[in-house]
Amino acid sequence: MVEGGVVPASPSAPAASAGSGPGPAAGTPAWDVAIVGGGPAGISTALHLHAAAPRARIVVLEKAHYPREKICAGGVGARAFRLLERIGVDVACPRVELDALAIRLAGDTVVLHQPGLGAVVRRIEFDHALARHAIDRGIAVRDGCAVHGLAVGERGATLTTGDGATLHARCVVGADGVAGVVRRLAGFPRGALRAQVVELDTEAAPGDLPRDTIAFDLATRDLRGYAWDFPTLVAGRPLVCRGIYALGVAADHPRDRLAAYLAARGLDLARYRIKQFAERGFEPGAEIARPRVLLVGEAAGIDIATGEGIGQAIEYGAVAGGYLARALAADRLGFADWRPTVERHHLGVQLRLRHAAYRVFYGRRRAYAERVLPRIGGLLRAGVQDFAGVPMSGLGVALGVGQLVVAAARAAVPLAPASPAASSPAAQR
Repeated sequence: MVEGGVVPASPSAPAASAGSGPGPAAGTPAWDVAIVGGGPAGISTALHLHAAAPRARIVVLEKAHYPREKICAGGVGARAFRLLERIGVDVACPRVELDALAIRLAGDTVVLHQPGLGAVVRRIEFDHALARHAIDRGIAVRDGCAVHGLAVGERGATLTTGDGATLHARCVVGADGVAGVVRRLAGFPRGALRAQVVELDTEAAPGDLPRDTIAFDLATRDLRGYAWDFPTLVAGRPLVCRGIYALGVAADHPRDRLAAYLAARGLDLARYRIKQFAERGFEPGAEIARPRVLLVGEAAGIDIATGEGIGQAIEYGAVAGGYLARALAADRLGFADWRPTVERHHLGVQLRLRHAAYRVFYGRRRAYAERVLPRIGGLLRAGVQDFAGVPMSGLGVALGVGQLVVAAARAAVPLAPASPAASSPAAQR
């Protein structure tokens, strides 16, 4: 099914739709950009590119049919909503509004309050609502359209879909997630930073925090990851999404960890439908673009420390939209500067900071880090404000850094980076 009635006249030609501009000249690709993946990263890229270049010919290819279920805890920082609001997009779907974030440690719980922190959504509803904004703006969104082949040449790229049809575009954006076909077909390295995630939805349990609070449970020191409790709405029912985030491809037996976590709350794993998925972490210096092909969202890599994905996917799209508009206008589609562009942006700074946090907290220094964490309220508060998209006070950040220096000294935390051996992929697994 083609969503929203944006039906191309042929497999490779764009429909005449608002903002699509004139048809291509003979012998040129029919589309300027083909985006593979119709989740937050892909649709955000399409929306931001359309906002920057309304005449760009954009097609989004989504292998599943909307509305489709995507396994995800659903936490979205208000920063992502603010980015979408800048281009006139208000995603109307059921959500649980958030005003606080809690971090449980072995001997302490830190609760950080931030009004308007964000929301918890269900991807089956959020992704469909976001895609409809793209359709309403004349962007061609084809659902039920899996990509099976990709060939890149000097003049553009040719994609082959599941029904054998071909589609020609000047460039391709891989926004199709951790197991994305674009990354594989274009020959990008597989990547070393992975995490396994298991989750389910339960009723409330004794000890749950208020429903405006998301909780990250780091109390189990031998787990290279964390457990979580996020308030959620399932078909209008107030439930709690609970799960385990475990670093490594087959690390930590996350299902067994989840069973123990539930049992401690009087819940039986066997009563619930378990959902399992993988995450790909951002790796500083790793390749995320090739001539006429660039990656966004989880295909490029997200925050490996927490697994936050939706907000970063939307921010990837915000960065990619303007970048692609400039690249298309100049016909400079080698994309050699895509990684430096990401790294200079707020998104890249945050990804590098969180990669550093992952190395500290999930490595040999975890016990020290746990002693420091409750003492750096100012720095944690700045991080929460950033998640919410609230401008951070320079003075507040400076005070937070001061707290970190004092706390680290008191806890005798070595401030030098971990040795290469300790942070190698082999050590991480």
